[in-house]
Amino acid sequence: MCDTLIALSNSTKSGSVIFGKNSDREKEEPHIIIKTPRRKHSKGDTVRCTYIEIPQAEETYECILFKPSWIFGAEMGVNEYGVVIGNEAVFTKEKQGPPALLGMDILRLSLERSKTAIEALGYIVYFVKTYGQGGKCGYTKI
Repeated sequence: MCDTLIALSNSTKSGSVIFGKNSDREKEEPHIIIKTPRRKHSKGDTVRCTYIEIPQAEETYECILFKPSWIFGAEMGVNEYGVVIGNEAVFTKEKQGPPALLGMDILRLSLERSKTAIEALGYIVYFVKTYGQGGKCGYTKI
């Protein structure tokens, strides 16, 4: 399981918010840091996520993402508006359904489209309801 820590501004001497997260990925799995620029997209454009393609937003915001190299999404990230999201694994015995978004895809999509944490939460709920969540999340394991 992942471990996530957050210290809100009322808990730090400087008034800063501190976010930290470990990523408990598989041994020797390539993990990279990328910066995605703010971009304008044409109406009707799509974005290829790890397993499915969905409509692209008209504009996406700049992000710094910490991610396994082989997926679209990210374990954690921050966007140009200071919205921060970290992924937490959830294990289940449920059978895998049809192709869907990974939680890490949802994280990236939400950061790319949100100016506030409340807006990001709305996107997270929207993506799960609209496209579902699931799929192989392991580098070599299921």
